[in-house]
Amino acid sequence: MQATRDLTVGAIAYRLYEPIFLSEYLHQFRFDDSRLNSFKTFMLQKIAFVLRRVRAFIVRDFQLALSYRVEFILRIVSILGVVATLYFISQIFAGLPIETYKQWKNPLAAWLTGLAVLNYFMSGFSSLANAIRQEQMQGTLESVLLTPISIPNMIISSSAWDFAQATFFSFLYLFFGWLFFGVTYQGNVFLALFFLFLTTFVLACIGILSASFAMVFKRGDPFGILLGAGSALFSGVFFPREMLGSTVGKISSAIPSTHGLDGIRRVLIQGQTLSEVKEPLITLLLFLIVLLPFSLWIFSRAVRRAKREGSLIQY
Repeated sequence: MQATRDLTVGAIAYRLYEPIFLSEYLHQFRFDDSRLNSFKTFMLQKIAFVLRRVRAFIVRDFQLALSYRVEFILRIVSILGVVATLYFISQIFAGLPIETYKQWKNPLAAWLTGLAVLNYFMSGFSSLANAIRQEQMQGTLESVLLTPISIPNMIISSSAWDFAQATFFSFLYLFFGWLFFGVTYQGNVFLALFFLFLTTFVLACIGILSASFAMVFKRGDPFGILLGAGSALFSGVFFPREMLGSTVGKISSAIPSTHGLDGIRRVLIQGQTLSEVKEPLITLLLFLIVLLPFSLWIFSRAVRRAKREGSLIQY
C-alpha cells in the first residue's frame, strides 16, 4: 500500500513494540498533516501512560524507603567514611613512581571513580532481580503481572527507584572527594555519563537474566554473584587492571563493566575525547546489541512459565 511507504521512522520503531494494535491503527489512513498530528498525539499519550506507570512504582518504593530514614542517613555517613579512609590510604602512595598506570596517578580519584561506577553497575544488574524477589515475598507479583503492563514497561518501572538511589549515592563518592579532599576531574562530563548509562544498560540486560532465574527458581541467582565478584575483582575498581597479566586479563575483557569503567576513567581522569575512546564504546554497543533481545526473550519465557505453573506467589 502507498501508506506503508509513507511511514516515518518513529512509526516503524513503534510498530516493532506494538505490532498488532498499531498495524490496525495505521491501516485506516494515509499520513497527511492532520493524520500525522493525530499519530503524534497518540504517541505522546502512550509515552505519558508509560511515565505514569513508572511514577507509580517510584512513589510506592519511595514511601517504603521513608520508613527507613535512619538507614538512609547511616549510608551517607558510611560513604563519607569510606572516602576519608581511601584518602589516607592514598597518601601512602604519594610521591611513588606509578607513571606506568596512567589512570592511577591519583589513586584516590581512581578509587572514587571505581566505587561510584561499581555502585551504579551493581544496581544495574541486581535491581530487577531484587524487585522480583520482593514482590514474591510480599505476595504482589501475581497482581502486578495480571495488570495490562508490558514486559519492558515492568522492567523499567520495577528498577526505577533503585536507579534513582544509585545515582544519588554514586554522586556522593565523587562529591565528597571533591569537597573535602580536593579531587578534580577533567574531560567531558556528558561523555562520561553516556558511558555510565550505556554500561548500566548492558548490565541491566544481565540483570534481566538474573531476574528470569529468580522468577523460575526463586533463589540461588548465579548471575549476581558471578558478575558482582567479577566486576569488583577483574574490572580494575581497586587496582590497575594491567596487574592481572595477559591470561587473567582475558577474563577481565569479557566483563562489560571493565570497558565501561575504562571509558569513564579515560574521560574523567585522562581527559580523553570521543575519538580516543571509540574502542570501549564500540565494545559496549556490541554487548548491548547481543544481550538486550536475548534477555527480553528469556524473561518473557520465564514469566509465561511461572504463570503456567502458578508459581508467581511462591518464594
